[in-house]
Amino acid sequence: MKKHCILLIIFALSFSLVGQTLKTAQTLYNQQHYSEAAKLFQSLLKRRPYDAKLNYGYGMSLAKSGQQEAALPYLQKAVTKKFSSAYPELCDLYFRLYYFDEAVTAIQNFLALPNISAAVAKKYSALLVKAKLGADMIKHVEIVTIVDSLQVDKTDFFKHYPIKKDDGTVFSSQQLNKQEPADMLAYRSQRGNRIVFADSLHGKAALYSTFQMTDRWSDPLPLSDVVNNYGTSLNDPFVSSDGITLYFAATGDHSLGGTDLFVTRYNMKENKYFIPINYGMPFNSIYNDYLLVIDDVDNIGWFATDRFQPKGKVMIYTFIPNAERTIIQSTDSAYIRNAAQLKTYRLGKMPVIHDAIAIDTLDALTSRNKNNIHFVINDTLIYSSPDQFKSEQARQLFLQADTLNQNIAALEQELIIKRQAYSDAQTQEEKTVLEPQILALEQKVIGLRPQPKLLRNHARDLEIKTLQGSSAPK
Repeated sequence: MKKHCILLIIFALSFSLVGQTLKTAQTLYNQQHYSEAAKLFQSLLKRRPYDAKLNYGYGMSLAKSGQQEAALPYLQKAVTKKFSSAYPELCDLYFRLYYFDEAVTAIQNFLALPNISAAVAKKYSALLVKAKLGADMIKHVEIVTIVDSLQVDKTDFFKHYPIKKDDGTVFSSQQLNKQEPADMLAYRSQRGNRIVFADSLHGKAALYSTFQMTDRWSDPLPLSDVVNNYGTSLNDPFVSSDGITLYFAATGDHSLGGTDLFVTRYNMKENKYFIPINYGMPFNSIYNDYLLVIDDVDNIGWFATDRFQPKGKVMIYTFIPNAERTIIQSTDSAYIRNAAQLKTYRLGKMPVIHDAIAIDTLDALTSRNKNNIHFVINDTLIYSSPDQFKSEQARQLFLQADTLNQNIAALEQELIIKRQAYSDAQTQEEKTVLEPQILALEQKVIGLRPQPKLLRNHARDLEIKTLQGSSAPK
């Protein structure tokens, strides 16, 4: 009996201590001391690992202290225990971390719960639209070569674009009308006789155009209903040197973040613009992306974004536009998420490419037409197209080498991002996960590097034998 009473006292004291520790953890969390709160929640979880409230508290403390990936399993566990407060937090976290498929499922489950207020339902129904868009966009992340980055004030960021006069001029719409907000931009063509500008004085921000007449400018007219109805707020117009390709920024259901970048072209036959297309990842993000400019002559481009930037700042990225859109081919979802977010370059760091073959193949991906080659057969014969091969086997070997070079380039890009992610990792846990992935990729690349040359040499030998056979006397 005495022993039983002692056990009850110990249990009561233990329960009291747990309650006090939980109260302290919640107080620290409310005071925004998230790291200290996380330590207490973690100690409590060791005793009660399936407690929904503790999993929620620990997950939120981790998320608020910057360890968002580490927070996911604890919020997930809280949701499985039907802890209602965890649902919206998990939905938001999935979206912020680019787990868009998971975000779609979580939001749908959350919206299916009873007693959700109309305001919450409206908010997460809108987020569901964006999550579905993100789920589609992340399947088509483009390989982009970033060559420079510059952090500037958002107020006049467009002034830092080194746009040549031959490409036109970007300026504030306030120069056309002083009543325009300071962030509305305009574009004047190379010849100076056409202006496309953002105007917010007619109910919503939309694009207008005006042309120079003999002695005056024409009355501004809406650029296009097809374009202006594609978003709720349009801005940042830029027209390519061809005069028909229009880049602009807009918010709305077609935007993943606040402001996304879009492209459309003028259909001269039908005298109207085509339906705009979201410019995709990594140019667009869940944040705000601004003013896409492409210099077609020098093959250089710029865009700005406030992702990962302090308030009031944007990062201007300089990139090499691809001749043809090249999509990342990888089964590594973490790599694709990092590439989509431009995490490799978020600190303004330059990519480091460690091997000449990677540089050559990146050039091949971004600027070479696949039908134009330079393949030396012998001292007097150079092929400029795969169609010139006499030996079908040799041609196939050459094409295999070409494909392999592209695969190596993609793996090199993947390595760049993973190495940077390792450098930026905030915890040893993240580094422990990344280290074997990096080592495995390095070994794979090392094993692949000699193969394109071997395939090309074999193709050359086969082609020479074919040519010698066809020229032999009969």
